Amino acid sequence: MAGMPPDVLTDILCRLPVKPLLQFRSVSKSWRCLIDSPGFIYLHYKKSTETGSNLTLILRKDSELYSVDLHLMNNAVDLAHPLMCYSNRIQVLGSCNGLLCIANVAEDIALWNPFLRKHKVLPFLPMERNNNYGSFLLGSRVYGFGYDPVHEDHKLVRISQFIDLDNEVFFSKVKVYSLRENELRDSEDISYFLCYTRKNGTLASGCLHWVVNRKFIDEADTIVSFDLTVESFREVPMPECTKEWIQIDVGVLGGCVCMVANYKLHVDVWVMKEYGVKESWAKLFAVAQDEVFGGSLKPLAYSKSGEEVLFQQNHERLVWYDLRVKSVRNVNLGGLPASFEAEVCVQSLVPVEVRRKDNDQQQNSGEKDNNKKRDDFLSEGFKLVL
Repeated sequence: MAGMPPDVLTDILCRLPVKPLLQFRSVSKSWRCLIDSPGFIYLHYKKSTETGSNLTLILRKDSELYSVDLHLMNNAVDLAHPLMCYSNRIQVLGSCNGLLCIANVAEDIALWNPFLRKHKVLPFLPMERNNNYGSFLLGSRVYGFGYDPVHEDHKLVRISQFIDLDNEVFFSKVKVYSLRENELRDSEDISYFLCYTRKNGTLASGCLHWVVNRKFIDEADTIVSFDLTVESFREVPMPECTKEWIQIDVGVLGGCVCMVANYKLHVDVWVMKEYGVKESWAKLFAVAQDEVFGGSLKPLAYSKSGEEVLFQQNHERLVWYDLRVKSVRNVNLGGLPASFEAEVCVQSLVPVEVRRKDNDQQQNSGEKDNNKKRDDFLSEGFKLVL
């Protein structure tokens, strides 16, 4: 590809999966500089999210993690994660920009890019304990992981909720860990009761989302969001639908917040097309509640054509729902565990280490003359989400 214009070369490379890109770093120094550059890393991520390509399913079963190419739907492949522990449980706290935030029972937490095979263990984050709050017991502890684009900072949010069953009261402690600042700090507390004690936050539109209710141990009736930039909670406007549901849950589809409402006889799936706008809720589909398609449903992703939606059903199987003909088909994969929790992760070149501005300036000055044309093309209109 000698003599190829840099913009054409970049446009070709940014469409590829991570594995061949890592191999192409060995082609030449200029290719390595291109693929490692912040502008290319962002462009590759942006292209993957816009086209829905380079998506991977991460499946968790006890201490094991597996990966599945979302579009090839080949066999599940074991992933050797970096947090081995004496116990048999690993948690995926969230996924953002191609990074997974994982934790074990020893309370070790790491940011991990499984495609680069790089990780960073976070400093110990002290927990709030029961014995500090008298008659209150720990009712739930949930996490959320996401990115603050204003401060260019990945953040980990932890909500610890304590309950007094006798008096039917509760209170919460919210902590935010900033990767860029490398600090754990107090944040605005949440005044709502968490409905699911083990359900971590759903990331969409720069906010983390949880299903809550306004009263102590009541039916789920709303969704709250935590804005990662201003670090505050607010209610998400709900769709205009009857509230006779048995259960609701929040998810994300195509970057948009979605809601799954389980009724006695049917399931509705709603999508918020414009974030924060109540009128933008649209019912994606409604289907009868039965043994074929019902129970606990977690929306994962659209197909490349946009005509099907992939769901995790009852933690036991993956199914495609066809929006046109309203039919369900099972996904048959070799190596799939008997029960699992699925998470969608975008393949990316995003590093786990914070890129310091002084290092960027030093690197750019050393390469300025040789790479000016390439850097001008890559930097125009883009800001690296690191």
